[in-house]
Order: sequence, then C-alpha cells, then structure tokens
Amino acid sequence: PGQITAFVGPTGAGKTTLVNLLLRFCDPLSGCILIGGKDIGALNAQTLRSTIGYVEQEVRLFSGTIRTNIAYGKRGAATAEIEQAEEAMNCMEFIRRFPEGLNTRIGAGGMQISGGQKQRLAIARTILKNPRILILDDATSSVDSETEELIQRALSRLMEGRSSFIIAHRVQSVMRADKILVLEQGRIVQEGIHRVLIQEEGFYKQIFDLQFAEMA
Repeated sequence: PGQITAFVGPTGAGKTTLVNLLLRFCDPLSGCILIGGKDIGALNAQTLRSTIGYVEQEVRLFSGTIRTNIAYGKRGAATAEIEQAEEAMNCMEFIRRFPEGLNTRIGAGGMQISGGQKQRLAIARTILKNPRILILDDATSSVDSETEELIQRALSRLMEGRSSFIIAHRVQSVMRADKILVLEQGRIVQEGIHRVLIQEEGFYKQIFDLQFAEMA
C-alpha cells in the first residue's frame, strides 16, 4: 500500500492485458496473480473488482445526471459523500456553471462537457468508491497540460495509502513512480526508477529523449 508501480512500453507490449488480468476480465493460462498472498483466481470476480478502482483513458459516462454518474462509484452514496468526491477533484468549478448543478442531465458519453471535465468526473467516481487498489490506464493522455497538472495533484492524494498501477505513454505521468516496468512483447525488459532508467539504453530513454525534445 502506498507504492506506485508504472508500466510503459510500445503498443502491443501487453500493458492492457495486465489490466485485464488484474480485473479478471481474463485469467492467466499459466502461473497466478497474488494479492495479499491470495490467488485472485480463487476470489469471486465481483468481490475482487469491488476493491479496485479503474480509471480508463476512454471515460464511460451514461445518460443521466452528473450526480448519478459520480454516485455510480458507490451504491447508496450520500449527497455529502458525492460532494466531497467532486470537491477532491475540483469539479465544483465547472459543475456550478450549470443552472441545475449536480442535477444537470448529460447524455451518454457526456457530450456537453470537455474531455478534461469527463476525466475529472470519472476520477471523482473512483474517489467515492475508495478502492484499495488503483489502476490508471493512460488516464491523463487526452487532456491539456493545465488540466493534467490539476488531475495529477488530485491523483497524488487519491494514491496515498493505496497500491497504484499507472499505465502511460507519456514519461511525465510516471516520473514519480516508485517502480517503473518497461514491457516489450509481453515481457519485462527494464525495471527501475526514472533517474536510473534515463541513464540506460532502451525503450524508456528513447521515449524520454523523444518526448522532451518535442517539448523543447
């Protein structure tokens, strides 16, 4: 708990497969995954998933109010809990612009709100769930730099005391991870922390040099 593990690698390296295995969307053909020393294959899938918060790059919002979209993270959540979650993600700033506030209706996919606002609602939903394990699958790749910084600050608070896994294509998203694992063709080919990996020849240094050259 409290440790942040990041996975990076080219498309097709196996990053999404890892998520699918952790959530038991599929089971391993050999070997096993242990959480707290217990094989997750022996756990009820619903029980396992109730302990995991999963924030995807593609935000899933459904037709209904902003309130019900956030409350989806916890059945029977009280209004005070929903408001705490939205405040933690700084959602009040844009929700207050709507005349009906939390009761504003949005269509499937949240067409009326921006990509960054959608992502903040999705993370507020996860905050409300209060999971023991957190998975962030390229959660800030589709937002601008200012929104990303806002989200990263909130995520830092969310990750405290939780086992967190970050899957990312941008080096900026994983620089502060306690452990970075580089995947290629389904295998771990590098392991370390940011300041060590940028000194080694390999995929991590290549994407670091490329992405920071683009920013210069």
